[in-house]
Amino acid sequence: MKKQINVVGAVLLENGRILATKRNDDRILGTLWEFPGGKIEMGETPQQALIREMSEEFDDQIVVGDKVTTSSFEYDFGVINLTAYYAKFLTHNFDLIAHSKVEWVTQEQLSELQWAGADKGIVETLKLADLSKVNFDGTN
Repeated sequence: MKKQINVVGAVLLENGRILATKRNDDRILGTLWEFPGGKIEMGETPQQALIREMSEEFDDQIVVGDKVTTSSFEYDFGVINLTAYYAKFLTHNFDLIAHSKVEWVTQEQLSELQWAGADKGIVETLKLADLSKVNFDGTN
C-alpha cells in the first residue's frame, strides 16, 4: 500500500480573488500550480499546520476559516490527502521560498491553470463555491 501523506492547503481570499502559487521548477511537481501549505506534523491540527507553513513559506501571518474540502490523489511517491481551508492574510510579506510565482485569480480563471493532481479536486469545489459567504469571524 502506498504511503498516505496528509497535507493542508490555504485557499487565500482577497477582494473576491483566490491566491494560486506556482511550484519552483526544481521541486517535485515543479511548474504546477497549487494552494500554498504543506505537511501536517505530529501533534498539529490542520489549522496550526497551515499557520506554520504560511509563516515558513511566505513569512506571513494568516487567519484560517472554514474547511473547503478534502481531495486525495495518488502520485508515484504516495497518496496525498489534501485538506483545504479558506484563509486570509494579516500581513503581506510574500517572501517566496517554495514558489516561483503567485497570482490572484478569479473563480473563472482557476480552470486556466495547470494544477497539481491533489489540488484539482479543491479547484472543482471552489468553482461552485459562493465566496461571498466565507467569513473569518470565528463562527465556524
